[in-house]
Amino acid sequence: GMVRFVGTAADAVRARWPEVVAAGSVTDAGRVQAWVVGPGLGTSGAALDVLAFALRSGLPVCVDADAVTMLANRPRLADERDPDTTLVLTPHDGEYARFGEPVGDDRVAAATTLAKRLRATVLLKGFTTVIAGPDGQVLVNPARGAWPATAGSGDVLSGVIGALLASGMPPMDAAGCAAFVHSLAGDLSAAGAPTGAELSAAGAPTSASRLADRLPDAIRAVRAASLTSAS
Repeated sequence: GMVRFVGTAADAVRARWPEVVAAGSVTDAGRVQAWVVGPGLGTSGAALDVLAFALRSGLPVCVDADAVTMLANRPRLADERDPDTTLVLTPHDGEYARFGEPVGDDRVAAATTLAKRLRATVLLKGFTTVIAGPDGQVLVNPARGAWPATAGSGDVLSGVIGALLASGMPPMDAAGCAAFVHSLAGDLSAAGAPTGAELSAAGAPTSASRLADRLPDAIRAVRAASLTSAS
């Protein structure tokens, strides 16, 4: 697939990742299948215009980071989005609270409430990640360890969700698969292990970039396990 980046750092992105198609404006992005909005975006008026553009596009949108904050401040944007725009939100507990209520002790109830309110799929990040759909469906992904909880790892997660949405995967499936693969990649990164079978219980500090580097290994391990169980 093709990754497109839109933002003021387009030149820097092209220099670091020449395979990425970069543009300075959403109107110049070209043909896309899904949007990931929020990481590094800020909350300016221009950033709000980007979020509104994506929500009006009729394409799947993953809302993360600063875009979660903007949507919490202007929830009408979710109500006014294009009818064909499927929405996935990825708040952590602090971002969730900006919608009016803290998460509290019942994470499943919290995620489900917001999902129904916004008619969206909500991935509530945490040591136990909860994914809730507007129809009441719930998935739970418990983490194996805390090492992957590092700055920027949520941006990696939203990127995986966006890639799966762009492939045509339904929002609940995309969020659930992304959470599992992201967690496994974090474990592989922290353990320094080449495969899931060699994970160390000890682990070590890792980073978002190292976690992203292990995504192919995590996907390979999941596919291998799936093929084994199917045979």
